[in-house]
Amino acid sequence: MRPLLRTIPQLHRLAVFDAVASAGSFTAAARQLEISQPAVSRHMKALAADLGVALFERSGRQFTLTEQGRALAETTAVTFAALERTIADFGSSSSAFVFAIQPAMATSWVVPLLDQLETTAGTEIRLRIFERSAELEASEWDMAIVPGTGDWPGWDSTMLFGEAVRPFASPSLAHELGLGPDTAPAELLTNNLLHIDDVDRPNMTWREWFDEVGESTTPPTPRLVYNAYPTVIQEALAGNGIALGWQHLLSDMVERGLLVPVGPIVQRRRGGHHVCWPAGRADDRHRAIIARLQSEIVASSAVFADP
Repeated sequence: MRPLLRTIPQLHRLAVFDAVASAGSFTAAARQLEISQPAVSRHMKALAADLGVALFERSGRQFTLTEQGRALAETTAVTFAALERTIADFGSSSSAFVFAIQPAMATSWVVPLLDQLETTAGTEIRLRIFERSAELEASEWDMAIVPGTGDWPGWDSTMLFGEAVRPFASPSLAHELGLGPDTAPAELLTNNLLHIDDVDRPNMTWREWFDEVGESTTPPTPRLVYNAYPTVIQEALAGNGIALGWQHLLSDMVERGLLVPVGPIVQRRRGGHHVCWPAGRADDRHRAIIARLQSEIVASSAVFADP
């Protein structure tokens, strides 16, 4: 028997924890899992007891992940994503159209459009989630949305939208720190910036954001680096720091008032999010999906419009 089974006899509790960490609340996780909120609470209490650590710190009706909770959230996110990719490969068929995409882009933008994309393209679409470039290069797929410059060997690509990046915080933290849309970049340097590791990732980092915006001061070395963007956003929603937000990834949260801009927009001079496909393999399905995605671009939140 694996030691994990001795520590956590009911492994489904890890799936419930993953839902809580990614959704940002017990209530939202309960809706996703289609179980009651008290059931989610019981599972989380039991999981903490199994592990012998505190996973959450509560403040009124809100919670934040403890250091151990963040570590577990990052590990479960990566592990479940790997399992999902493997299982999807088992059931994939030659007729299915494989669309590779990063998790934040998937949940916030593509998944809500999936039925429409399938209807438009006239094909079944299977999503393949990837975090790092190496995962994409090592797998088979028909189309991907990839941030970067668009000059990848062996791939054809077209720009979907430019990389518009802006810092965001929870309304409570922005109020507490006196930050707003017109906050100067230099004022952010003394606050807790939420970093995602930049190993094998093409996304803009805080260092690059400060360079692009014209701030010569180097941001301090981060105390903590996350390995999953959804974890960064969960921490921002909980008021634990300032996160960089990308167009079409945070628009819904901003429009709902969950996050507010706390600095200027950076429109990257070279780069953006590209639709890519293996060179020479575009067909009517690719063209239909690209056209449908492009039609959604104009609906982007105003907080990412050119200043």
